[in-house]
Amino acid sequence: MRVFEKILGEDLNVGTGPGTKTNPGGGTLTGTQVGVHTLAVGGMAVTATWDPDEVPAGGKMSTTVTVPGAALGDFVMRSFSLDLQELAFTADVVAANTVEVVFANLTGAAVNLGSGTLRVLVLKSR
Repeated sequence: MRVFEKILGEDLNVGTGPGTKTNPGGGTLTGTQVGVHTLAVGGMAVTATWDPDEVPAGGKMSTTVTVPGAALGDFVMRSFSLDLQELAFTADVVAANTVEVVFANLTGAAVNLGSGTLRVLVLKSR
């Protein structure tokens, strides 16, 4: 596992380009190294403050965030600065330049997270 972590750490910091690594099981791994940051739309995460209303048991709460350059089919990474209290948390591009973020409550009780910082990073799918 240590070798995999080392390869992953190196790959995330190099940008793009060809690369080869010795496979711990024998042979050589060949591929294209791609730093995640090189695929990000605008090169940065978009940050917004969000204070979602109470999410009822079995319900959901959503908001949209503008991310210039985002397109349908792009990948979305997301984070929220507070404990999610077992809420499911998703984000998807729903229209050009628009990401919808959703908290879904699959628990048996209402959840109120309070105000926190939402971060969204869009990665080009092509």
